[in-house]
Amino acid sequence: MEKDKLKALALKILNFTTAIFKTFFVKLSKIDVDKNNFRQRVISSIILLPFAVYAIFFSKNLFIFIAVAASIIMTIEWLDMVKKTNDEKIWRIIGFFYISIPIYCVIRLRLLDSDILFWMFAIIWVTDIFAYFAGKMIGGKKLAPSISPGKTWAGLYGGIIASAIIGFISSFMFTGSALFFILVSIFLSLIEQSSDLLESKFKRIFGVKDSGNIIPGHGGLLDRLDGMMLTAPALLFVIKAFPDQFGF
Repeated sequence: MEKDKLKALALKILNFTTAIFKTFFVKLSKIDVDKNNFRQRVISSIILLPFAVYAIFFSKNLFIFIAVAASIIMTIEWLDMVKKTNDEKIWRIIGFFYISIPIYCVIRLRLLDSDILFWMFAIIWVTDIFAYFAGKMIGGKKLAPSISPGKTWAGLYGGIIASAIIGFISSFMFTGSALFFILVSIFLSLIEQSSDLLESKFKRIFGVKDSGNIIPGHGGLLDRLDGMMLTAPALLFVIKAFPDQFGF
């Protein structure tokens, strides 16, 4: 009986998701976007994504190498951004913790369970994607115009809904309840979007548009990994607080 209810719920979510995607693709062609920048983003993602997925699932050493290399690149970008500030030494110290703590956390997550790490990145990716397109399609009131003029409340809700769907799907990978993973996925989506805004705030303070130009269409590595900076520590905290839900 419980299985029948679960199947019925899954079918409803699938139908709801299908309807969203149909609406999404109909409106996608009408969105006013920078096509050149969008094309660069897609190409960069197609090239980088297989390396990330392979490292997450199949090579612990490669993932650690990528994480360390990323920390070095992000440190260079941070030092370049803060060099013109009045409190350069203080910002260097802030940058050390801002970069080292998330890198430590993603390595810990990879050592704990590759599925958990992939789930975290899936939430980050779908939150970014759906927040972007929901904001473009629906528009409406700005979320934080003084920090990031492009972000809207519609985008926030779009990211939350997408992450909730990921949470439901991911619950079948772990021992915890579907409700737990839906709620945690929503929580992580909010943290991810806050992390994105924090990076934008830093760039406003430093007077730069991007942290660098190493990734075409995305800017610097700090720009690309901004959502991870607060999300990885938050997820590690959740795992420590609710280990049974993850099978530990």
